[in-house]
Amino acid sequence: MANDLKSDNSAQQGLTLIEIMIALVIGSVLIAGAGKIFISSKRNVGVQLNLQQIQENARYALDLISRDLRRAGYFGGLNGITAIEGTSAPLEPTGKCPPGNAWGRMLARPVFGLNDTNSGYACIPDSDYLRGDIVVTRYAHPVAVTGALSDKQLYLRSNLTEGALFIGSKSDENRITEPGIVQKIISRAYYIRASTTLCPDGSQPPALWRESLHSNGRTIAEELVTGVEQLQLQYGVIDFNPDNDIQSDGVSYRYLDADHVTGSVWNAPFNTASEWREWLELTSNSAARSAVVLARVWLLVRAACTEPAVVNRRTYAMGSHHYAVDDHFRRQLYSTTVQLRN
Repeated sequence: MANDLKSDNSAQQGLTLIEIMIALVIGSVLIAGAGKIFISSKRNVGVQLNLQQIQENARYALDLISRDLRRAGYFGGLNGITAIEGTSAPLEPTGKCPPGNAWGRMLARPVFGLNDTNSGYACIPDSDYLRGDIVVTRYAHPVAVTGALSDKQLYLRSNLTEGALFIGSKSDENRITEPGIVQKIISRAYYIRASTTLCPDGSQPPALWRESLHSNGRTIAEELVTGVEQLQLQYGVIDFNPDNDIQSDGVSYRYLDADHVTGSVWNAPFNTASEWREWLELTSNSAARSAVVLARVWLLVRAACTEPAVVNRRTYAMGSHHYAVDDHFRRQLYSTTVQLRN
């Protein structure tokens, strides 16, 4: 019995130093592995969030530009601007952006572009312009105005046969045969400019901006999408009757940068061979055989702020423009082609 009451010393012995050290090593390895997995997962989540933000920004920016390009040239129920008069009648396009609503009145040029420059475009000064192309659109807002008119806002009152262009304070002087609708004239220019957002290092990322004709009769700048670094366009020009046969339906296409598109091609009011022949019968300018009917758009979108782990030494091809980088920004290139109305 006495022996039964004796404690078993061997059963109560603790861990040896070696066993403790082995346990610590194993535990450290497991903790380090878990930490590495956590850091890697966190980094991957950050990468995915950045990519998702880039994609969302690009999709939104392309949608804004594409929507305006498709609407460009829409002026109520009218087929062209020749029937539009009014106290603020349409002006001859100049390829400039003068102060006041004159810029919005250049309806004969519903789409216009500048190639890698802001030269001559007063509404986008050097202090605002960063890089890339500028694209301009003009059209009547698809939703008719039903309430009171703003005094200095530019409007179009139109029906199927006539139209009047005027500012709101001159509405009573610009009546047409009823029925007619009143629509705002939309004139916009898209371009790249430094964002008002600041990164942690104090730098300003690039952004897509839009200059618009405001209700006060002047242009106003609006920041749209942060991270858009490059905007490039080429314009699809259709050449009618390439064999100089006036009855031919043969056509040919070519894509040109904005500085290679002539004024008459920007202004051409046709986009099919039949419309071209009809236009020839109504005018004496038999030399005009080309029109801008397509716009190919490229957007290079980047993460707003630098990522030290990213090394980017790529060259991005956007039509005839090649943009080389050597920095720490994640980028994606997007493009689309839009059919234009003339």
